[in-house]
Amino acid sequence: MIKQPLSAQTVIGAFADDGRRRPITAIFLLNIDRHTGPLLAGWVKSGNRIGAIVLPGLQRRPKGSGIGDFRRSLQRKLRLKRYLGDVPVKLIEFGRPHDWDALERQLSGINADVLISYAFPNLIPQRVLAGFRKGGLNLHPSLLPNYRGPHPVHRMVVDGQHLACGGVTLHKMSAGYDEGDILAQVAFSEADWASKQTLAHATAAAFRLLVSDAVPAYCRGALSGMPQPAGDFTWARLEPAHMMISSSMPMEHVARLWNVLGIAPGIYLPTAGGNARLGFQIRRLGAPTGRAPTKRWASIEFDLADGRVVHLTYNRLLKRLVKMHAVMASARLEESRLEIRFFRPSDVSFLQACASHAK
Repeated sequence: MIKQPLSAQTVIGAFADDGRRRPITAIFLLNIDRHTGPLLAGWVKSGNRIGAIVLPGLQRRPKGSGIGDFRRSLQRKLRLKRYLGDVPVKLIEFGRPHDWDALERQLSGINADVLISYAFPNLIPQRVLAGFRKGGLNLHPSLLPNYRGPHPVHRMVVDGQHLACGGVTLHKMSAGYDEGDILAQVAFSEADWASKQTLAHATAAAFRLLVSDAVPAYCRGALSGMPQPAGDFTWARLEPAHMMISSSMPMEHVARLWNVLGIAPGIYLPTAGGNARLGFQIRRLGAPTGRAPTKRWASIEFDLADGRVVHLTYNRLLKRLVKMHAVMASARLEESRLEIRFFRPSDVSFLQACASHAK
């Protein structure tokens, strides 16, 4: 069962300067991309410091000058230049198998206040978090406690719960996945779900807002957060069945699935010849006909609940069209208007309401 998002006081710029303006030093555990680049820029612009960026998911390789290593190094330099300008940043590769002792040694001389992570797939040992004065914080792309787990955005769209649970939560890291105290949240509007580009833009803006405003407030003692309610909340894991399209689905739902699942991991239509991998809709033909799907070159015609449609199918042409559309759509995006909800232990009535709706 889905619970309503946690209620809290909505505050913008609520934490005034208390005179303690010592820059906060953070270690970031995340990849550098269009979601995280703006938050790194916001952190530095707020007068704080990046002790190091730990890059997860990269395999340790022997030292060398291969083409792959050169390309990765160049991509990092370009992204860092785009978001941080000439600010020097220490980069640490941290791939599998994760050697936490080695990482602790690399971080030991930095004297960082807090660890901030996003999209790291494993629990961070408590001893590592204890090495930071303010522990570890995580950015999770849902309104916790709903949709804990590795695929929150995918699952809430599949379940049709994106408007109720869509957003980003900043929470303390604990011994369980996505279970730590909630510090702040940013909820998404219906307009933020209009396309893959608007969703990415809203996510990046929410990340930057939370890191620039909520993290410093927490590190300076002005924000304490509140525990998550107990209950059996939806665990967000995307299974193959969630990517399948059926004739009972409305067009709007399929379009949103495409916006989120897109080329990877994709959406699929069962046909007599096997599962067809779909692209976006290019035409509506009219009312549903009851006929089986019809394949043509680079497209497929099939019924949905409210009409018979034609979608492109997956191929190189589709990939190029998607890239072109993404570039043009990104150029037209407007500044996101988002608000932070800060959480305090006094918000007990909300906790009780959430707990009462547990499965």
